[in-house]
Amino acid sequence: MEREEGGIISYQSDDSLELALNPSLVVHRLRGANWYSLNIWLYAIGILPCYYLNWAWSVWQSRERIFQEQGALFAVYPVFSDLVIAYALSKRYGFPLLVDFRDDFSGVMARGWRVLLKPWYRLLEKHIVRQAQAITVTTETLREGLLERYDLDSAQVSVVYNVVPSTATENVEQGRCQNDSLLVIYAGAMSQVQRPEVLLKAHAYLCAQDARWADRLRVEFYGPESPYFNLKVRRHLGPGRQFGGFLPQAEISRRVANSDIGFFSLSDDTYAYATPTKLFDYIEAGIPIVASLPNGAARAMIEGHGIGLVAEIGDYEGLAGCLIQMAEDEGLRQRCRARMRAIRAEYRPEIQVEKWRKILADMGVGKAIQARGQRGSCMAMSKL
Repeated sequence: MEREEGGIISYQSDDSLELALNPSLVVHRLRGANWYSLNIWLYAIGILPCYYLNWAWSVWQSRERIFQEQGALFAVYPVFSDLVIAYALSKRYGFPLLVDFRDDFSGVMARGWRVLLKPWYRLLEKHIVRQAQAITVTTETLREGLLERYDLDSAQVSVVYNVVPSTATENVEQGRCQNDSLLVIYAGAMSQVQRPEVLLKAHAYLCAQDARWADRLRVEFYGPESPYFNLKVRRHLGPGRQFGGFLPQAEISRRVANSDIGFFSLSDDTYAYATPTKLFDYIEAGIPIVASLPNGAARAMIEGHGIGLVAEIGDYEGLAGCLIQMAEDEGLRQRCRARMRAIRAEYRPEIQVEKWRKILADMGVGKAIQARGQRGSCMAMSKL
């Protein structure tokens, strides 16, 4: 979707993400139809499960121009409109459909007025996933949920972990500052899904007990200045707790690699299935983790691998205890880094992408590419 300026929803552009793509990949953007923000208001009051329906309509209106060659449809959720338009196009052109769940639909539909329409959208989701040739998800928990919910063939659903860029990890630990001050970093979205201000509350609690913690343990937040940030997060900033604004992904990766502790959070049990990308960012960079999480996939991974400490949801005093333990026990930090090095290869992007490559080949996409290549042509894959 071509980014739109202004309106109710604010978008944050990061040109570094596109620059990091393979130079042979050409990105064509399509502007969403002008519905005068009706789609956004319908999403806000809970009628629509996402606010990109105007973009999906533009895709459908431009279908004859876009989908001129045989290919495959790779639909990524979120956004829900992605599933709908990909399904419609797969029926229209007979393209094989791969549906990828980077999130769980139930998480979006579990709040506010959306709960009333959840059964309708659940039926629509069920119909779409049953028509897909293959489905990928981010966690085993999400896979088991889909298999049980829709009675799918277990061979149809595969786990592909979140993909994060590889970093030069060999010299990261040597490059960290060796002094009495440790840096805790959080870089990402700030909303009711995360409620990351629990970290700021924990740090403020520590400083209230002993003012020296403001220097011994510094906290840096990075991300867009969303309405949630201004309402819920900003007021918790203070000595030792700084906000650096939005930075390009390449710069964030550098700052993560030079931090001592990585933080992330999830706000309630609805998101117990999730493994946020930050978890894999920290594993890649070798940053010990302190988190506030429900019992679920992310917590099980951290505790099972021994790569960090986890506090209960919203328990800032418990989180403060985790921060003290991680800050004062250098041996614990070293053990977390060593275990991250041991498991890092399993989550590398080339391993995850190879899973998709095999799935697409099993769907016949690879054969189509080879056949058309022999005729001096090429196949265009349409990734919505």
